[in-house]
Amino acid sequence: MTTRKRQIDFFDSDCTAEEQIPRQFSVAFKEVGVGDKGEIRVVFNDTKQLGDIINDNAYEDDFYRYHDIFHYSFATLLGWSPCARAMMKKKRKSVTTLDEIEDGARAAITEEAISMIIFNEAKRKEYFEGVTKVSRTTLRFIKEMTENFEVKVRSSREWEKAILKSYEIFRKLIANDGGKVEFDAVQKQIFYSKINENISLKVIGN
Repeated sequence: MTTRKRQIDFFDSDCTAEEQIPRQFSVAFKEVGVGDKGEIRVVFNDTKQLGDIINDNAYEDDFYRYHDIFHYSFATLLGWSPCARAMMKKKRKSVTTLDEIEDGARAAITEEAISMIIFNEAKRKEYFEGVTKVSRTTLRFIKEMTENFEVKVRSSREWEKAILKSYEIFRKLIANDGGKVEFDAVQKQIFYSKINENISLKVIGN
């Protein structure tokens, strides 16, 4: 693999491990809601809770509480996710411009907006069940929204593949009331398994 190819695959290849998105990691999505209120806890590598307990923040139960799967999938398949970096505390603070621009609030807001744009299309299409294409309009919006960030080198086809894979896992999370997801950024693969109820949290909170 050439240096240029490695840098494109991993935008943080020149950073220390402490500032790199992990090349392999797992995230468990555990339902913890009471009654009709759907809430989940997100657990990193079976040991640490990432962020707060999440609900849909919506009038209807649309399962948006699982939307962090999109961030971790983008991090794995595209090498880019300011939101995942923030949640995993992997911001590139040693490089001021990267910390402020690529890993900063504007980039994270952009990613969240992209996730919502995709989600709105997905809801109309049964969360992309049996779908092999994302609309050209959505992909065009994504390319336009990311043209000032490092992920601009990713093609519409790469975005489409990442989106469809993340929704494949999203549907499994819904069907099984959560689950554990293994991410491999080197092989560009994501695997789902039903949750192990014995997962323990050694660290609670951020």
